[in-house]
Amino acid sequence: MNKRHLADTLSLSRIIFGILFAYGVFYLNSNLFVILVIYFLAVLSDVLDGRIARRYKIDNKNNGAKVDVLSDFAFIILSSFALCYANLLPFWFLIIITLKLIEFFKTSSEGLEYEKFGTLVALMFYALPCVIVLLNFFKVSVTVNLMLCIFITACAIISSGLRIIHKRRN
Repeated sequence: MNKRHLADTLSLSRIIFGILFAYGVFYLNSNLFVILVIYFLAVLSDVLDGRIARRYKIDNKNNGAKVDVLSDFAFIILSSFALCYANLLPFWFLIIITLKLIEFFKTSSEGLEYEKFGTLVALMFYALPCVIVLLNFFKVSVTVNLMLCIFITACAIISSGLRIIHKRRN
């Protein structure tokens, strides 16, 4: 297997981990350990595919970078959907995630274009399922989940605004 295929396979594994995470939320609600292992395997696949791409200088403007971003968002959407279904996240948050993905691709004209605040928002999207599972395990009020979603949504809106303003100036 060449390095590009290895990186893409690791990226695509996040879709499987998203499905497994959802399954864990639906059917293994009391088994925090299994759900967290699945989550951390998804994170590990993300870290490894990035390292492979950088080490072997796999071009970011190719389809591999798009596979990586789409796999990240697939994991985020699948895990967040499961948490919505379990009444731990509001449904509208899935719409925010989807709109952010669309905005990211629409404002990336040549290859994928990253900026620091947008990357921070993506990390918040990525971390939220783990945080929500932990908060639920420790019986923290669902109101905290809602407050986190509102905060991340505000950050996503600011990030999108900054990105659009930057694109219009260039």
